[in-house]
Amino acid sequence: MSKIVVVGGGAAGLELVTRLGRSGLHSVVLVEPATHHLWKPRLHEIAAGTFDNELDSLSYAQHSACVGYRYVQAAMTGLDRQAKTIRLDRSVDGQQQMQYDYLVIAVGAVSNDFKTPGVSEHCLFLDSAAQAQQAWERVNTLLRSGQQQEVVIVGAGATGVELAAELAKVNRQLSRYQQATSLTVTLVEASDRVLPASPVCMSEKVQRELENQGVTVLTGVRVHEAEHGYLVTSEGARFKGDLMVWAAGIKCADWLAGLDGLATNRINQIQVDVTLQSVTDSDIFVLGDSAECPQPDGTFVPPRAQAANQAAAHLAHQFYRLAKGATLQPFVFRDGGMVVALGHSYAVGTLMQGKLILRGRFVRNLYDTIFRLHQRVLFGWGRVTALVVLKRVKYLLNPYYKGNI
Repeated sequence: MSKIVVVGGGAAGLELVTRLGRSGLHSVVLVEPATHHLWKPRLHEIAAGTFDNELDSLSYAQHSACVGYRYVQAAMTGLDRQAKTIRLDRSVDGQQQMQYDYLVIAVGAVSNDFKTPGVSEHCLFLDSAAQAQQAWERVNTLLRSGQQQEVVIVGAGATGVELAAELAKVNRQLSRYQQATSLTVTLVEASDRVLPASPVCMSEKVQRELENQGVTVLTGVRVHEAEHGYLVTSEGARFKGDLMVWAAGIKCADWLAGLDGLATNRINQIQVDVTLQSVTDSDIFVLGDSAECPQPDGTFVPPRAQAANQAAAHLAHQFYRLAKGATLQPFVFRDGGMVVALGHSYAVGTLMQGKLILRGRFVRNLYDTIFRLHQRVLFGWGRVTALVVLKRVKYLLNPYYKGNI
């Protein structure tokens, strides 16, 4: 029985250990510093105070006991490929090293500040649940102020767009609760349109909806510097921001570039071949945003949640093939389209490789279904159905967002 150590409990890592744990063919260990899993595409809801921690988060300790893998609350800090060990940031069973037969790295990506001066000191990021919770605490403080507050979001990718729409929804709810506070939400994008990686017609529909919701959208504006309470553009204009969130671009953590000689690219992604094995070491696999994985058409797998989910399912099957002595098959990403949520009742999505654009409440329900499919892998349909019913009842009984404002 091989020992498989999976580093990172995001969508890819958690789905992988779930599938491997249930198979019983391997000894599986998940190394993850957090205590609870939250689906990364929904971190903007945590930041806006609209996420349901009770029903939509998962305890690694409880889940591991139910599924059959071992959960170790620690972070990976180093690698020794010759000894086949990883170093941890704390002692586990009296040691700070852990042996593996196969290592899977699935630690995701973080926001890329492009070394813009002042950004790390004055802007918030949404790379983890802890950072999203920090953002919510700041938002909650603004909501209690009784004054007009300026929120500036840099980066009009999916995260920036969804956060802007969620905060605009919260702002509209303030009048229902008779609050004097109001939020002015501004979305800043260096490209000439929002969602620059999506079809143009989708970008246009998303921008129109954001503006209908009261969001100020500024495209073709590049941030040159961040100061306390202000963002400075390359043209010298200054935007006031009582809360400033940076959601522009991605890269992988710097420590990935120093892992005992593993080949990485310019944004610290580990280079893998079509079987998801590191080009440097065939006993090391990489999933999700951490991997630069080539495709037959010469492109690379995009850093999206559906790609991570597909890779996790594929790799779980490949470990089954390894156990049976079969050769590994290549991973081919199948693009199922893109859905961007603009509040709790509206979304815009693309299907058929951008040839079909859909929008409205139905597409928002599709966005929720994607999350439920992720939960289905973790829990099974029975519990997912119960969660959906409980959430609907709770939604009818509770206010729209949490916090006593």
